[in-house]
Amino acid sequence: MTTDHTKNLYQDDLESQKSTLADETSNVGHLELLEERPVINKERLDVGKVTVTKHARTKTIEVPIELIEEYITIRTEYHDAESQELLSGNYDDRDILRHVEPSLDSKAVVTVNGKQIEVGDDPIEIVLSRQVATITKDTYAIQEIEVNKSTHIHTDSIQVELKHEELDVTEEGFLAHEANATRPK
Repeated sequence: MTTDHTKNLYQDDLESQKSTLADETSNVGHLELLEERPVINKERLDVGKVTVTKHARTKTIEVPIELIEEYITIRTEYHDAESQELLSGNYDDRDILRHVEPSLDSKAVVTVNGKQIEVGDDPIEIVLSRQVATITKDTYAIQEIEVNKSTHIHTDSIQVELKHEELDVTEEGFLAHEANATRPK
């Protein structure tokens, strides 16, 4: 009976130690296990540029144009041969005097562009005109260019090395666990 009694005492002692340990368990602290997770941000980088300019080229062209210009034609009529010689340039000073004297009383007749005009004391004005070319330039659209910028979306894979923490438990000594709580007999 002593061995049974000792056995019972041993079991009672073990039970009381378990209840004492259960009552004495308190929260000493806590541990956090950490791991890295990727945080992906997008950033817009200027990787190039396109410069669009336009420039003017000059070329010279010839445009034919018809212009009208008026000329004056004056014809003098002499009624005698001596006066006609004055026009040819074969004369001397006596011929000029002889020719001028009789003409002081007479009126000269001038034909201008086919019209006879009597030359008197009043001056005759004859208006001459001619056409000149004036150039203006008009601008026309000869080509239309459309400039577009488009966006293309593509998926890239980026390799990221991540760390995480794991708990390593190393037991030293004789620790009793509830799952295999046995004592040597």
